[in-house]
Amino acid sequence: MARIAAARCKKANTPSDSTCLRTNASTFLRYPPEDPDCRYVAGTALSVAECTEFEEGCLSVDPGDLVRQLDALQTAGKDCQREPTDIEQTEVLKLAGAK
Repeated sequence: MARIAAARCKKANTPSDSTCLRTNASTFLRYPPEDPDCRYVAGTALSVAECTEFEEGCLSVDPGDLVRQLDALQTAGKDCQREPTDIEQTEVLKLAGAK
């Protein structure tokens, strides 16, 4: 996710801006890693982003899969959205090269 955040901020001409990096990484950090269903959806979200940003792994992922997975979680009444912890945000910022 740090790689994806860094690529998106580079495209926005703010490659080491901590606000940009935090915003782009928080999309993926919102999924609680302790829940297997949420972790699975986070993996799909990362795969879709890697395909979009780097054209990697595109044969193994369909962006529609993410939509279907999120719909299934919502139908099941499962909430996979949370605020990322400060530790998670700090670690991603370090990995992405924030200044």
